Amino acid sequence: MHLQPADLLVAAKLAVSDAPSMSLRDIEGSLGLSKSSVGNSLRRLRALGLVNDDAQGGRRVNRLALRECIEHAIRWLAPARPGEFELGLPTAHASDAMGNTLSGDADPVVIPLAHGPMRGRAVAPIHPAAPQAAQRDPKLHRLLAVVDSFRIGGARERQVARAELAACL
Repeated sequence: MHLQPADLLVAAKLAVSDAPSMSLRDIEGSLGLSKSSVGNSLRRLRALGLVNDDAQGGRRVNRLALRECIEHAIRWLAPARPGEFELGLPTAHASDAMGNTLSGDADPVVIPLAHGPMRGRAVAPIHPAAPQAAQRDPKLHRLLAVVDSFRIGGARERQVARAELAACL
């Protein structure tokens, strides 16, 4: 089994969720994914040991494994480079989560969103549904911004992102 972009989004949502027993419909509604896509993602995440079922029927994210996956593999699983200027949600060093610690480039980076609050260099999201989901959930937005720091940042940015990732997870 191989991780798919939707799997990373589902795992991130479960990791920041206050309700560990989110139903498929809850995940579907909050992320904008189909129910079958969420079900398939959960199956792959379970097979890879990133999500486990608990005794109460909920799901528990293996936070250590997810953190290792993000820290060491996300650059190759979901590579990205800043591109043209677009409207979107601030990400990586332009986000509130990372902006206090990193100055980054002079140009902010964003994940494209049609009516986003900031104009910056566009970074392809880990999944097409990620910008809308991040806009609705500030905790998810924070985690995805940290993930983008690993995807597009250099060694210094990744080092700072490790501490922020530990705080998120």
